Amino acid sequence: MAKYYTRLGEDERGLSITSEGAATLIRPIGDNEEGEAVHADFAPVIANLQTGEGVYSLIADGKSYQVNVERTDEGLRILVGRYRFEVEVLTEREWRLQKVAPRQTAHGGRIAIKAPMPGLVKAVLAAPGDAVAKGQRLVVLEAMKMENEIMAPRDGVVAEVHVSQGATVESGK
Repeated sequence: MAKYYTRLGEDERGLSITSEGAATLIRPIGDNEEGEAVHADFAPVIANLQTGEGVYSLIADGKSYQVNVERTDEGLRILVGRYRFEVEVLTEREWRLQKVAPRQTAHGGRIAIKAPMPGLVKAVLAAPGDAVAKGQRLVVLEAMKMENEIMAPRDGVVAEVHVSQGATVESGK
C-alpha cells in the first residue's frame, strides 16, 4: 500500500493506493481511518513515467476520463476535460518531513507565466506595473473552442507582458 498526500490550493488530502488483483483501489485517508474505496484503472497513453508528464486514461467507478499531466515549478498541472488543477503531490515521507520542518519564506523573484497549450489570446487583463493577487485572471486564452483563464500564481507586480489580444501562442511560450 502506498500513501500520497495532495495539495490543491489550501485543501490537503491523503490517499492510500492498493492493488487487488487487476483492480487499483484509491481510498481517502482521514483522521485515523480510511474512507470508502474508489475502483480505478489508471494507465499511460503517451507519457514520460519518470516525470509523470503525458496523457493518461482513467476509469474511476465506471466513468472514463482523459487526464493530461504537466510539470510546473510548484507541482503538477492536471487537465481533466475542461477543468484544470494545480496540484502538489507528496509521498508520505515528504509530507511528514514538511509537517516537522519550518515553513519556507515567501517566494521572491520573477516568474515567467507561459501558455499551458497553444491558442488564441482573447484578452490581456494585466499590464506592466499592475499589482496582482494570487489567483487573479491575467490572460484569457482560447484553445479548442474553450476559453482558459491564466491566473497569477502568487501576489506580485507585472514586470512585462509579451502577448496582445488576438495573438496566437504556442504551448510553453
